[in-house]
Amino acid sequence: AIIFYGVNDTVIDEEETITRAVASAEVRDLVEFNDLSGRMVYADVKPIVSSEDGVITDVLRSGDTIERGTVLYAINDSPTAAFYGTFPLYRELSEGAVGEDVIVLKKNLSALGYHSFEEHDGTMIDTGFVVDNVFDDSTTEAVKRWQKDQGAEESGVVSPSDVIVLNGPAEVADVSTDVGQRVNLGTRIMDLNMLGIVDTVHYEHSGQVETLVTSGQEITSGDLLYAIDNRAVTAMISAATFDRDIEEGVKSGDDVRAVEDMLFSLGYDVKGDLEVDDVFDDVTKQAITEWQEDLQRTFDGVVVNGIISLGDLIVFEPGTVAGSITDYGDGTIASGSVLWSSSTETAARLIETSISVADQDKLAKGNVVDIEFPDGKITQGTVTSVATSTTVDPMNPEAEPTIAIELSIAQVPTSVHDFNQVNVQVKLVENIATGATVVPVSALVATGDGNFAVEAITTTGTTFLQVRPGMFSDGWVEVTGIQPGTQVVVPS
Repeated sequence: AIIFYGVNDTVIDEEETITRAVASAEVRDLVEFNDLSGRMVYADVKPIVSSEDGVITDVLRSGDTIERGTVLYAINDSPTAAFYGTFPLYRELSEGAVGEDVIVLKKNLSALGYHSFEEHDGTMIDTGFVVDNVFDDSTTEAVKRWQKDQGAEESGVVSPSDVIVLNGPAEVADVSTDVGQRVNLGTRIMDLNMLGIVDTVHYEHSGQVETLVTSGQEITSGDLLYAIDNRAVTAMISAATFDRDIEEGVKSGDDVRAVEDMLFSLGYDVKGDLEVDDVFDDVTKQAITEWQEDLQRTFDGVVVNGIISLGDLIVFEPGTVAGSITDYGDGTIASGSVLWSSSTETAARLIETSISVADQDKLAKGNVVDIEFPDGKITQGTVTSVATSTTVDPMNPEAEPTIAIELSIAQVPTSVHDFNQVNVQVKLVENIATGATVVPVSALVATGDGNFAVEAITTTGTTFLQVRPGMFSDGWVEVTGIQPGTQVVVPS
C-alpha cells in the first residue's frame, strides 16, 4: 500500500506529498548463513596422457564430444581412438592373443561394424567373427578394415598407443597441448568429463534371426534371447566360465552346477531327483533332454540330444538388463553383430569446497546443506568426502589451514548444465531464529543514541517506536518492541 504523509505526519494534498510505503511486521523463521566459496565440477574426470614420444599432428578441442571410434589425437600422424570398455589394452594384440583385452577389442570392432563387410552388390559377407577372448584370423581381418578407415598401416596388429579405453562417451574438458607441439611419454594431452557407461551384447551366430528379448527386460536364467535359423539361444545367469559343451562324461564344474540350477528353476525336476551340484549324471541329462523337447515344439531347429553346446547359451552377470535392441531390418545378421547396447548416464557433478579446521563439524560426512548457483537457484548438497589432512594456500603460506570437502548434489540447474565448472556458494547455517517478529531491514531508523526505532502507522499519522534488532537475513531483521501486524514505514 502507498500512504501519503506530510512532514508533520498528517495526510496532505497529493501535489505536496512525499511517497512512502508501508509494510507489516510479520512472524518468520530467519536463517543466518555463512557462505563458503566452492565450484561445481564433473565427478569423473579422466586425464589422457601420451603413450609415446613425438609431435602432435591432430588433437580434439575443448567441448568436443567423444564417442566410440572417435580419434582423440594423433602423434607423428598415428591416430589414437576411443574404445568403450572396462579393461585396458595394455599390450600389443595380434593373432593368437587370448584375454579380457581381446574381448574389449572385439566388442568395439563389432559395434563399429568391422566384424563383417559387404560386397559391391550389397551382399553381406559373414566372416565367422565371434565376440570372445581369442584373437583369431577373423579378428585380424576386422582390425585391418578398421585400420584402413583410420588411415593407419593395415598391419592387423593393435598396440596400446592405438586405443584408449573409456567406460563410455565423454566430453573434452580441457586440452593441454596443440598441433605441432612435441610431447613425451606420459605428457598430459587432455582431460575428459566422463558422461556414461556403455556395454554391448552380441549375437554368437549368423543367419535369419528372430529376436525374443525386449529392451528393458531383466535377464534371468532360461530366458530366450533369440532364435537363429529356428534354433533357440538361451540366457544363463552365472559367474561360471562356459568354455565347453555340457554333456555326459564331462568333469565336475561350476558350469554343470549353473546348468542344473537353471533347469531346476525352470521346473525340470518333476520326480524331485535332480540334485543341483557340480556333477553331470543321468538325471542331469534327462532334465536337459526334457528342456530341449519343450523348446523343439516351438523351434524345430533345436536338437534333442541331452547336450548343451556352447552356442546354446549366452552367460550374463546377475542384474543384467537388456538395453536398446538393434534392428536389422530383414533379420539377416552376421556372427558377432550387436544384439543390444546398454548405456547408463553417469555425468554426475560434485561440489568442491574447503573449510577451516575449527568449523569442520559443520560439514561432516552425510551433512546436507544448500548450494546456491550464480542465477540464484538453490539445490541441496550432501557431504560425501572429507579430507583427512589439511592444506594451505601456496600463494599465502600464512593463511589458515583448511580441509577439502566434496559434496554430491541432487540436481544441476539447467542454466549451468552444459558448463564444465561453475562457481557456487555453499551455505552453512550459522544461526536460526524461529517464530521471530520481523520487519524489512529498510524500516529500521537509527535514533542517534545508538538505538533503533521503526516509524509505525497510527490512526492520526505515524510515531517512532523503539525496537531492538536481532538477526538479519534475506532483507529482514528480527525486532523486539513491537507486535506482529504493526504497520511500519519503509522507503518506497
